[in-house]
This record gives sequence, structure tokens and C-alpha cells, in this order.
Amino acid sequence: MNKEELKIVIVDDSKVSYVAIKTMLKSIGFENIKYFEYPLDFIQYLKTVKQDDIDIAFIDYQMPEMNGLKVLHYLKMKFKDIVAVMMTSSTDTEVKQKAIKYGVNEFMHKGIDFFEFKAKLNILANLRLYYYESKHHQEELELVLQYKDTQETLAVQKQLKIIEDKVSNHFYKEWIADSYFKPKDILSGDSYSTLKIDDDRFFISIVDGMGKGVSASLSSVLTVSFMNYSIAKSLEFNDFNFERVVRDTFHYAASIMLDNEALSLCMIEVDLKHSKIRYTNLGMPPFYILNKNEIIKIRPNNRPLLQTSKEYIIDEYKGEFDAFLVSSDGLFESVDHDGYPYFIKFKQKYNQFFLLSDLIKDFKANVDEADDDTTIVYLKKDNKKYDTIFNQKIVLTQENIENIVNNIEFDLNDILPLKVVNKIVFALNELLINSYEHSVLKISKNKHKIIQKDKKIEYNGKDKFAFLSIEHNENFAVVFLEDEGEGFDVSDILKSEWFNKYHGRGVKMLKKLSDGIYYNQKGNGVKLYFKK
Repeated sequence: MNKEELKIVIVDDSKVSYVAIKTMLKSIGFENIKYFEYPLDFIQYLKTVKQDDIDIAFIDYQMPEMNGLKVLHYLKMKFKDIVAVMMTSSTDTEVKQKAIKYGVNEFMHKGIDFFEFKAKLNILANLRLYYYESKHHQEELELVLQYKDTQETLAVQKQLKIIEDKVSNHFYKEWIADSYFKPKDILSGDSYSTLKIDDDRFFISIVDGMGKGVSASLSSVLTVSFMNYSIAKSLEFNDFNFERVVRDTFHYAASIMLDNEALSLCMIEVDLKHSKIRYTNLGMPPFYILNKNEIIKIRPNNRPLLQTSKEYIIDEYKGEFDAFLVSSDGLFESVDHDGYPYFIKFKQKYNQFFLLSDLIKDFKANVDEADDDTTIVYLKKDNKKYDTIFNQKIVLTQENIENIVNNIEFDLNDILPLKVVNKIVFALNELLINSYEHSVLKISKNKHKIIQKDKKIEYNGKDKFAFLSIEHNENFAVVFLEDEGEGFDVSDILKSEWFNKYHGRGVKMLKKLSDGIYYNQKGNGVKLYFKK
């Protein structure tokens, strides 16, 4: 924009003064000039225009309807960036102080010399042009930032889509499995994978792109993506081979490394049936096994992966164990409130943690902010003894569900703390209603149908049942429910939580309500832990 294109407004009850200012403006080259004889007309005009419809406003101080200070104040309250000039012959200091307070940009006295007027106007015009230039740069910056945010969001969604966590939030006989994934920045250098090989064997991997930014994240994501695809194809043909997965992933990851890059990763095969763990650990933190109260530390058996890496070692741990934890360095290297790595407190408390949520709560209580991306995969054997509170096969009808929950609540009040009772009752209502809807009404297959409240739904076949048990010990109350439904893929629902989807809101709500939620492999049975 040129100076001559600026839009000028003159507010002055004296037409003589208006003509004098207009004449000087036109002689300089300004043509876009609007005049208001009455200040109230100008105030009304301001209600209809936008910020950029006025560039410079000349306002007379002494006017009969409203003095120029009030006009100036109203103008600046509405459009603070419009350049305002107070035209006055007054020498009153108080008037000028108020004008400055309201945001005036310049004072001019009536009868001002043309050359002085032109010099001042040149400065004011440049000030307004600077506003347009700054605004343009700001708009360009906002577009760049918007593009950056969009690309980062898509990149994060892509990373989360590639991550496969098929083992966590499940129980396998007496074992429960859980995971925790918390990037420090928008794009995580960590990626991980948990896959079910068969009923007793799992594949676990955590990959940490050493360094920061897109390159580290890409190395991590590409490695996990390759690994997941390779394992999926081998499982498809019933041909899983741990050594082959390690070999192929090792050479693939080395092939995508840059000269100055390094990659830490671990690949683990856990065999619960034979109490065996096979692993290769390339520069990741040690694994921690708990056997009764003994903490067993399994150190890395390889250096971090480089572009030039050629060899690796696979080792095996064989022996009974009650817990197994693998983590990226965000857990152990973060500094606690005492100025020490959290690793020190972890070693002291590891045998006290039962659920992963216990560890996470302690970590967050001792560390203000993790120093790096944090990924944890945790397996725990629940071999504790429980006393039975409720153990019954129930018919899934709306009337029966309400009666059962009321009766259970009455019984629980004499056994469990009130806060635990309230959580369990809420969870039972959600669980049983979900079982009724999915197992009896088959809503999951007929989402387009609207089920009206208290409306009796007819269906063909026998009554549908669910098995419900509630147990407790000195530390936990445990609710278990299994229905006759077809089940669902829990990992997909929990992954949808990262994308803020409406899908699976009940599962997400139960996860937040309880201290641990674990499904059977079919997805039609769930176990909830509530800490007393």
C-alpha cells in the first residue's frame, strides 16, 4: 500500500478548519478523505466499520456535542491501532495528558504551517504503513505456524497409528499386562510395540531414536513399522521366528541410519508358560525382573545401533518371575525433587508396586517433568489371595441389572471403604449395561437403531448370561465380569483415545475410574482393580 491510499477521517465542527486540512491533504496526494461535522455521527459510523476502514483520524478538541477527548477515547477503545491526531489550540497540560493517556499519536494546532503539517503527516503515514506491514508479517507467520501445527498433528497421528500395543490392558490367566507412553515433545523419539505371538508368548520392543527432532522420531517410527509388518506377516503364515525378526530389524534399522545417528532398541520374546525371556538389548536401559522379593537386573547386551553396526547378541533369561519391566530412559534418568535420578527410588520401591499405575503415581509425585520421552511395558503376576464377596452367574435383563447392583452396593458397604464402593457401583452399572447392550440387544451391530428407554426389545434365542465376581484383599478390590458377547479389540479402542474419538468412551471412562483395567483375549471379559 502507498501512503496516498491511506483512508483519512476528519472530525471537526468547523467547515473552515475542515477545508484547510483537506486542502493540505490533497496537495500532498491524499484523496480518500471522509468528513464528519458532528462527533455523534462519527461515533455512529465507528459502529459500522472495521479496523482497516480508517487509517488516520484528525479530531478537533473543541466541539459542541462532544469534546475531542471523548471521541478519541471511543476511537482508541474500539480500534487502538488507528493513528489519531488531536487538533487543538489549547495549551492546557491536563488536556494533553488525557489525550496521551487515551492513545493520541500526534498534536497539531489549527493554522499549522503546510511544511510542518506535511512533515508530521509523513511520520504518521509511515507509522500506519508499518502497522499494515506488521499485520501482513503476522498473518504470514500465523499461516506458517498453522501449517506447522497441522503437519505436526498429522505426524503424531501417524506415529500413534504405527504403534501396535496388542498386549497391554489384558490379562492372561494370572498375568496382567500394561503400558505407559508419554512423549516429552510433540514428536516422540520413542516408539514401541507389544504383539501377541500365541496364548503364552509375547513380543515386546521399545525403540529410542537418540537425539531430538524429526530425524530421531523417523528412525524410531520406521524401525517399529518394519518390525510390526514383519511379525504380522510371519504370524499370518504361522511362521514366527524371534531370531529372524531380530536379524531383519537390526539390518533394516542400520540401513536407515545417518552417519552421526544412533538408535537404542530392545526386542524381547516373553514366554510365560516356560518362564523364559529371550532378548537383545542395544543400548536401552536394563530390564528389571522381580522374583518374589528379589530384584534381578538384566543389563544391555549390545551397544546402541549405528550405521556401521554388524553384529548383535541374543541372550536368554530362564527362571520363575513375578514381574517384568522394560522402559526407555525417560523413567530412570529423570531427576526427582531431591536432585537424584528417579532410578534410585525405583530400585527401593519396585517390589512394592503391584499395578503400573502405582509406579506412574510415584513417578509423577517425585518428578516434576520427565527429562525425556517415557515408555514402559509391564507384566505382573497376580498370585495374591482374595476373599470372595460376590460370585454369581446372572441373567442380563434391565430389571435384573438394577436389582443386582443395589444388592451388591448394600453388601459392599459393610466390607469396603465408601470411596471404593462408589467407584465399583458406578463401574458395575457401566459394565452391566454395556453387556446388556452388546450381548443381548446387539447394539454394536445395529448402531443406526435408537433404543428407547424402558422399551422392551424382543429377540430370538435364550436368555443371555454374564458371570460376575467381586473379590478383595487388604490392598485391592477386584471386579470381574464376562458375558456371552462376541467381544471386541480393546487395543483399537484405547488407541482411539489418542485421537479424541467418541468411540469407546465407556472403556476410557472405566480406565480413568479404576486403578487398572484388563480384558481377556476375546474382549468379552474384563477385570477391574480398585485400590483401597
